[in-house]
Amino acid sequence: MGGQGAVPASAEVVIVGGGIVGAASAFFLARAGLRPVLVERAPALATATTAVSAHCVRAQFSEPENVAMMGESLAIFAEFAAVLKLPPDEADIGLRRQGYLFASTDPDQAAPFAARVALQSALGLDDVELLDGDEIRRRFPFVAPEVVTGTFRAGDGWLDGCRAAELFARASGAPVHVNTEVLEIVRTGGHVTGVRTDRGTIATESVVLATGPFAGELAGEPLPIAPLRRQRLIVSLHGSDGRPAIPQGGPLTIDADTGAHWRPHRGGALIAWGLPEAPGPPHWPVAADPAFADLVLKDPRGVGRISPFWRDLAPRLAPAEIALAAGQYTMTPDHKPLIGPAADTVGLWLHTGYSGHGIMGSPSGARLLADLVVGRVPIEGNPFRPGRFAEGGVVVAEAVVL
Repeated sequence: MGGQGAVPASAEVVIVGGGIVGAASAFFLARAGLRPVLVERAPALATATTAVSAHCVRAQFSEPENVAMMGESLAIFAEFAAVLKLPPDEADIGLRRQGYLFASTDPDQAAPFAARVALQSALGLDDVELLDGDEIRRRFPFVAPEVVTGTFRAGDGWLDGCRAAELFARASGAPVHVNTEVLEIVRTGGHVTGVRTDRGTIATESVVLATGPFAGELAGEPLPIAPLRRQRLIVSLHGSDGRPAIPQGGPLTIDADTGAHWRPHRGGALIAWGLPEAPGPPHWPVAADPAFADLVLKDPRGVGRISPFWRDLAPRLAPAEIALAAGQYTMTPDHKPLIGPAADTVGLWLHTGYSGHGIMGSPSGARLLADLVVGRVPIEGNPFRPGRFAEGGVVVAEAVVL
């Protein structure tokens, strides 16, 4: 793994993109009996979009296909060593199932929350709890007195997505070529015939595009994706000066009214907030807004609204205790991924468009991709087929995208 010399002259299938989506694709394609080659332009795997994510995993969705996808992915992550056939001591991905808490200060949200929990239960996700404010504060004393309702699932949480990507790639046995930029998907008569890179051309009849925001640049045909900047903040407490502690046993805590959220992270916290922004062109690196830290920590709508200890802690944080980063979500109109064949090019497979859910969805999505490529499941029955938008009737179904 990690070759930087000339690429092979040919390959059964070439995966373009070495984040967790591409690495998981390599694993499941190999498990399906194919011999993939993985190409990544960065010096190492999982150093771009995957690296700057929040690394969260949850099954609390409302649509059948999303509930099924995330449930399957969580099951794979929970049994990662067994699935990848690696020794348990080598397959630690830092999975922390400390739960997801969606909390609201709006009494009118009680009924929609109850309806969503009932729907999730009907879909087989029967361990999501509907909680009132008192019960939320009994379990999580750091929550504000203004919170009146919420939902909680103890089985949700977070993990190390970069480590998971590295292990997927290793377990795949696929040759990995880093520092290798794909310049063009070569086509002849509407069919894939190769991949031209800055280290040579690979002859192939199958290509998987797993390049996130950059998929549209390489596809050679219009894709329904739009890159959207998202920012995160990591807080690392370096000293003990009587400041409020960050509860390390708490769940990922989401203000369901504003979208601001935080979770424990290595003695500190990871904080994010999807503020309104216009989509832009794909690029890397993505610059974070220096004002984001003050906004998410000190704005009345930020994380301190339902977790008041942040109001006390934020003014006392030193600059060295705050690290900003940003990446791009690859948004689709319905916030669900594109998994399946491209519209105009035979042999071009899309695995992108996760709309911020790439780490949590990648294992299930990669398994589906592999089944599609080898013909185990029909294209028509795939809810994530890229051609669904041309069929009409697609709507945005998930109001909260985290």
